[in-house]
Amino acid sequence: MAGVFFIDGIRRWLRRRNREKKLRLAAQWPVTQAEINHWQVLNADEDVATMGAPYQIEAGFHFTLKDEYYGGYLRSVAMTLHEAETKGKGEPKVNVRYNPANPDETAALEEDNGNNLPFRVFSG
Repeated sequence: MAGVFFIDGIRRWLRRRNREKKLRLAAQWPVTQAEINHWQVLNADEDVATMGAPYQIEAGFHFTLKDEYYGGYLRSVAMTLHEAETKGKGEPKVNVRYNPANPDETAALEEDNGNNLPFRVFSG
């Protein structure tokens, strides 16, 4: 049984390392403003969930570049169900970074969205 915990630890470490690598690359990408299409309350990812905050908000968004539509998803930090249900509403603009070589590759960073969303973004 101890081997399973060891493998889970390695898996989490690899996911975190890949996410941090993507964020370092995304920090260099251009920023554009996107519109939220829909909100959804989900069980939080195991990397961010806690006993008191087991939910996350997921928001689908889209933006246009040169008359082409692109999109992606962002997630909030972990929160309670009531908090997620009350904050995941409205139509705020969100600042997203996109890879100029592949605009379908996007990232929503906390530092780009501190004041325009009613919750903190889990960057990625």
